[in-house]
Order: sequence, then C-alpha cells, then structure tokens
Amino acid sequence: MLFEYAVEPRAIGSSWETFRYIIELFGFDRGRLISQFPKAWLREVYDATAGFSPVQKKKVEVALDQARRAKLVRSGRTYDAAAANWLEAALTSNSETPFRAIIALENPAKAPEVLVPDDLDEGHALMLAPRDAAVPRDVASIVGALREFLRFGSRILFVDAFYDPYNARYRSVIRECLKVVKEFNPAAVCEFHYRYHANKPAQADLEREAKQLFAGDIPEGMSIRIFCWKQRNGGEDFHARYLLTDRGGMQVDGGFSAEGAEQTTNMNLLSLELAQLRLNALSVDATDYELMVPVLKITADCSVEHAE
Repeated sequence: MLFEYAVEPRAIGSSWETFRYIIELFGFDRGRLISQFPKAWLREVYDATAGFSPVQKKKVEVALDQARRAKLVRSGRTYDAAAANWLEAALTSNSETPFRAIIALENPAKAPEVLVPDDLDEGHALMLAPRDAAVPRDVASIVGALREFLRFGSRILFVDAFYDPYNARYRSVIRECLKVVKEFNPAAVCEFHYRYHANKPAQADLEREAKQLFAGDIPEGMSIRIFCWKQRNGGEDFHARYLLTDRGGMQVDGGFSAEGAEQTTNMNLLSLELAQLRLNALSVDATDYELMVPVLKITADCSVEHAE
C-alpha cells in the first residue's frame, strides 16, 4: 500500500501549479512516497523554483519541510554521479530496484515507467495507490504490508489489545517485522502496547518468562519495550489494532497473528491527523488510559529492565 516514486526536481519545480499538484499526491497517508533521490533532493527542488514569486517560495519552504517528515524517504539507493542527467540516473536505479514510477520533466525515449507532468493523474495505472486492502494472514503478506513503516519510522508501535507473545503464530509475524527493522532501520525504537485484562498475563508474567517468550525473536543489538494499559471507567476504548509510527500508521483489523493465507484481514492507511492522535494517546504522560507500570525493556538476550 506504500509505493516509492522518483520525482525529478526540475519536473516538480517547473511551475507553481505543477509543484502544488505533485506535492499533494504524496504522503504516508496517500500511499505514495517520494524517494530522496539524490540525497540533496530538497535543495535541488528549492533551487528549481528560483523563478517563483517570493510568496510562492515561502509556501514551497513550508511544503518541503512538511514533505521531509511525511512524504520523503531515503531508501539507500545509489545515485550515479557519472550519469548524463537525473533521468538517466533514475533509470539506472530503477533497473536495480524498481520505483513504482519515475516522474520527469521529459521522456525522450518514451520509457513506459516514466511519466511527465502532463501525464499525471491519480487514475493513471502507475499512480494508483489503494489506501486499504484485504491482506492474506500469512507472515509474508502481513509483514509486506507493514514493511515501509518498519523501514522508515523512528518510533514504531505495535498496538494490539490482545498482544500474545505466547502464540507462535503471533511471534512469527513479530519476529519477521523486527528483522526488517534490524536490516533497514536499526536505530528505531520498537514498542508493544496492549490492554490489561485480569485473565491475561501481566507484565510480571512476561518478565518472569522472558527467556521462554522472546528467545530468538529480538535481533542482536535491538530491544523492545512493552507497555500495558488499563482502560479508565467511562474513558476511551482500547480495542483497535494499529501499527503506528512518527510518520503515519495503519489500522490492522485482525491483529498481527499469522492465521493462514486462506484468511484475510483489512488493513488501511490512517490520515496523518488520526495517526498522531492515536500515537499521542500512548505517550507515558497521556491520560487516555492508565499505564500499568513497570514498562519492560527486553533485549536480544532476553534480559529485562524496567524502562522509564
């Protein structure tokens, strides 16, 4: 549900109208991400808008600052500095790891993966980015749907009222998610948030049985934090399942357990506003729910600390 696009700075900066249209097509909530290709993409876009009016330039600054947080990703691509131009470099990168599409000012060779600004339309096949899907409930499909958030979020929250590290099907998904984080995003903070229930294991149980529950699941050099929340009488319900990050999030209707590919679960991208609302509710100083201390920090060797 999240696709990476290459956008030529000269193309998006070719006119004020083009800039406004293209920048609004993208975002973690829109299903389309702009590749920071090259590394100096933001500066090159700003330079390309040199002919804009002062008022327009100020709006470009604001839009690019927002894009840095909610639309732009660095996926580790190599930019061939010896290429004749940006389009040639993008096509080379595309041959190694495909973009969803390349948006360029010109397409002299009529490459099918290249769109020029006049071709852009949300109905174009290369611009289709569904914001929801019925995802098969096998490990590969679930992790694949979550993958871009796992790669690019600096704070990653698995939110599931029925979090169940005793369930092998559940652990299999979490294990693979953490592998993605380790490979592409090892500095990210990974958190698990679940709802207190008298008939469910408490934090003390998880701490006591950590070696049994988490052995082999947490990659070397990483740790996870586990938060238990209690609903307040008459307060907000803690029921929906999410993957939340500082860059956006997804609702995961059926949770994170791999029940088999014969079943599907609805997944949908959240608006940035809703993702932030749900993220804020799970801050340690929030009052939506009551935090049941301690918060557990568990490392790859299954040692447990009480986190602040």
